[in-house]
Amino acid sequence: MLKVYRYTNISELPSGCEDFFYAAEQHSFDLSADWFQLLVSKVFSESSTRIYVMQRDGEVRGVLPLYFQKTAAGFRQARGLANYYSSLFRPLLDATVTPDELAAYLLEISRDLPFDVLRFDAMDPEHPAFNLLESAMRQAGLAPFRFMSFGNWYLPVGGRSFQAYFQGLPSRVRNTVRRREKKFFATERGKLEIVTGDDGLEAAIIAWKKIYAASWKQAESSPEFVEGMIRMYAARGWLRLGIACCDGEPIACQIWIVSHGRAAIYKLAYDEDFSHLSAGTILTSHLMRHVLDVDRVQEVDYLIGDDEYKKDWMSHRRERWGIVAYNLSTLRGKLGWMNELSRRYVKAVWGYLRRFS
Repeated sequence: MLKVYRYTNISELPSGCEDFFYAAEQHSFDLSADWFQLLVSKVFSESSTRIYVMQRDGEVRGVLPLYFQKTAAGFRQARGLANYYSSLFRPLLDATVTPDELAAYLLEISRDLPFDVLRFDAMDPEHPAFNLLESAMRQAGLAPFRFMSFGNWYLPVGGRSFQAYFQGLPSRVRNTVRRREKKFFATERGKLEIVTGDDGLEAAIIAWKKIYAASWKQAESSPEFVEGMIRMYAARGWLRLGIACCDGEPIACQIWIVSHGRAAIYKLAYDEDFSHLSAGTILTSHLMRHVLDVDRVQEVDYLIGDDEYKKDWMSHRRERWGIVAYNLSTLRGKLGWMNELSRRYVKAVWGYLRRFS
């Protein structure tokens, strides 16, 4: 017998759910149980969070973390528990779950949480869960549409040392790193540090905040989340927080997360007053040496976006896609579906005209 249970806190989940989170975090740090709990406590609220546990005959078949919001237009929207801090999301499902079974779960969820729109962002279209979810949506009477979320640059390491990797970079990049390192370390003015645990963590957090405030980046919408993430992954031994100092002054900082053989380049910032030193480039090289030669990771991931500088360091590109589905049993769901069709039709016609103009 199929049953769905709703929770608002990760710590409340029944036995058997932890295996799903652990299996998911093998692929990405932001699919771990503590990541979702941090999102709930620092970004979302328990009142908007819905964590659905799907069971059949008492056996856990999957976990679907969602949050609920009402849009300015009045649409009731259920979304995967992810936002701009997340680089990857998916329902956490047993490998034997079928589209029919998942469709039944979605219908149960829609009865508990009536929605007009169901949306999931930043998914891996190559993972079986993507096609499974899309098929289940159709069988549940929803109208799903795919959309591209962002490009993702990454590096399959293939057992290489940093030296072998570095020699394979374009000569322009190698020469830039060597010149900048020579200037940065001249007369012992420059210093690099990598914080991985509690030792030096408080000073590193202060340095990160100072550098971020002096950078070109907009203020964090949830600074407590980033600090909480730093502390959380330092406790797990996953943190690689690199700091570049000049004359004792922190001028560049990068947050990398190393877990299960994968290094994720999560955040980076530098003080614009010291941009002429290219401390960010030097720090990237330093951290890359660490994760290849010390951590011996199998993959380095630059996460979200097609920024040009990422192509200098990474060799491969993939895409993250999303699915938005409209509930055709509600008026607003039908209106959203018609609007989606109209937008896609106009976009297709405009693209056609541009190609032949």
